[in-house]
Amino acid sequence: MSAHPLTVLVIGIYLLLLVLIGILSSRKSSGGLTDFFLAGRGLGKWTVALSAVSSGRSGWLILGVTGMAYANGLLAVWALAGFITVEVLMFFFVARRFRKYSEQTDSITVPDILETRYQDQSNLLRVTSAVIIIFFMVAYVGSQIVAGGTAFSSTLGLSTEGGMWFTAIILLVYTSLGGFHAVSKTDVLQAGFMFLSLIILPIVAIVQIGGLGPILGAMHTEGSGYYGLLGYGFGATMGLIGIGFGSPGNPHILVRYMSLKNPKEMRQAALIGSIWNVLMGWGAIFVGLAGRAYFPNVAQLPGENNEAIFTTLGNELFNPFFMGILLVAILAAIMSSADSQLLVGSSSLVRDLYHRMIGKDKELDEKKLVLYSRLSIVLLMGLSIWLAFSAQEFVFWMVLFAWGGLGACFGPALLLTLYWKGTTKQGVFWGMVVGLITVILVKKQPEWTYHFLPDIKGLVGRLLFGITYEAVPGFIMSLVVTVLVSLFTKKPSNAEKVMKDLAS
Repeated sequence: MSAHPLTVLVIGIYLLLLVLIGILSSRKSSGGLTDFFLAGRGLGKWTVALSAVSSGRSGWLILGVTGMAYANGLLAVWALAGFITVEVLMFFFVARRFRKYSEQTDSITVPDILETRYQDQSNLLRVTSAVIIIFFMVAYVGSQIVAGGTAFSSTLGLSTEGGMWFTAIILLVYTSLGGFHAVSKTDVLQAGFMFLSLIILPIVAIVQIGGLGPILGAMHTEGSGYYGLLGYGFGATMGLIGIGFGSPGNPHILVRYMSLKNPKEMRQAALIGSIWNVLMGWGAIFVGLAGRAYFPNVAQLPGENNEAIFTTLGNELFNPFFMGILLVAILAAIMSSADSQLLVGSSSLVRDLYHRMIGKDKELDEKKLVLYSRLSIVLLMGLSIWLAFSAQEFVFWMVLFAWGGLGACFGPALLLTLYWKGTTKQGVFWGMVVGLITVILVKKQPEWTYHFLPDIKGLVGRLLFGITYEAVPGFIMSLVVTVLVSLFTKKPSNAEKVMKDLAS
């Protein structure tokens, strides 16, 4: 069934704004790789804070957390607690060092930082980290294309395939034209839509139903497990908190720290981002809780899908214009993650593999490199489209552990890189490899490994008191291996100086 014309108009204006921002940002992004991938390190605190928030949340917050709150009540708080806490700590303590070191070393990407810090002439760290990033980012973008196809098919009356193509084309246009300038500005716009929707919808729902009383009554009807915080066991609770283990290692969030114009404003950016995160998180919780009062039985939701509560509640309460804004919020959540992931994948391809390796000893024109970056976005989008259409099951299998996989690969490596002078190249390399393997084995152990390995997920569950969310053991194993290998291998000659500079 097609959407109301007014709803379609709102979505159309939003999409035109994205394309317009891309066109207007194209000139600013054409000066060189730093301009294209980091907006020339010239972004303000509001832009950095809000783009970091929106690019990290994707549809998981608007659809996933609201659905979890509808199904499980206040227990959904644990899904927010981990990543909000970790991102507050990252913003307040790690981000400034990240920004400072990236400028000192002219680093644009995470592989840049690792190679420079460990004086790696062999390109071991650059190649390993770039391949991991490209691998995950293509799958991430593929999954967002599929999600966009579903969203557009329900809002604009397109087929799912048509919606997927539409998503890909819009993303491709503004990301390739405007680079990080466009991505960061559109992310601010999209953060605004997400914020408004997650604040306005629960407020209107509470007012319309007559206050908090009916909502609290519906929660009590579901039982103490619904309105309490102790309904899950230790392992399940810590697994949800463990979502935060992905934050220190996801490059599409980390590059935001590198793009801030004035490092002295990082604390202010941190405060803005943290408040935004908390308000949106609680907004998502209240959407789910209010939704339970309006629709006590999941059978009342389309397809009996608890993740449909956001749109179903909106449809119940809002006219077509405001419904358009709610649908834009879902699209914004998808787009704001996909554009950042596409750009990070492109930076690894052009900056890390081409500029710093294939063209290492050549004089490369910066404007040509920007052109290659735009072409690489087209290439990566093509791969993502191919995956989205031909291997959806593989894409979603990948994305299920991509957040935790990137956290395990890069989280310990980058934290130790910025805080421990004893970290070595070999330590970081083996930490990344072991972290990735651990995440894969815990998430879905391949059948053939059972011939020589035990049930890794079961083993981890026993060792970690029931925690089986793969990001937690992946992060721990990566951290332990990085430290142990570093203790027995040679640290770089400039380690003492780097640590003193960063601490000053």
